[in-house]
Amino acid sequence: MDTVPLFPLSSVLFPGGVMPLRIFEPRYTDMVKLCTREQRGFGICAMEGASEVARHSAPRDVGTLVRIIDFDMLEDGFLGITVQGENRFEVHQRWQADDGLWWGEVTPLDEQGDCEFPDEYDDLKQVLQVVYDRLGEPYASQDRHFDSAAWISARLAELLPFDPATKHALLSEADPVARLAHIQPLVSFDGSGQ
Repeated sequence: MDTVPLFPLSSVLFPGGVMPLRIFEPRYTDMVKLCTREQRGFGICAMEGASEVARHSAPRDVGTLVRIIDFDMLEDGFLGITVQGENRFEVHQRWQADDGLWWGEVTPLDEQGDCEFPDEYDDLKQVLQVVYDRLGEPYASQDRHFDSAAWISARLAELLPFDPATKHALLSEADPVARLAHIQPLVSFDGSGQ
């Protein structure tokens, strides 16, 4: 079991995905310093509470270990970092330190593996292509794998505006085709490309 700092968010990140983060709370600034100094990752989990800024919004029981791949000072003076997902994990025990930072004892989750993208979900592939065409950095420079069920289902779960509980359920699902089956009824297809 590994001990990692946990960052509860209203979103999730899957292995291979990238996410920009704006760091402004002291507990997370300290976490970034620790991770940079020790060359270690931290965990991103969907939160149980309703607000990312609520000091006590607890992380859920499944998350993704991430590494910082870029950082910059933002125009507002806060720290901006970009992280990349490495592997999913299960949280066995979690606690909140005096500074408000969540920590967890975690173990990696097995991935089912990838498969070719099933034709019956082509409408979801088209939705993701439209979304990706509209995104800027860091997504624009990310490798795209539109033949991969795992990659497409992960990016849809990350980028579409699902509620945190749905995103968590999608992250908890190891089978990429089952994830696509869960996503399809949540997406409306009006034919307009919107």
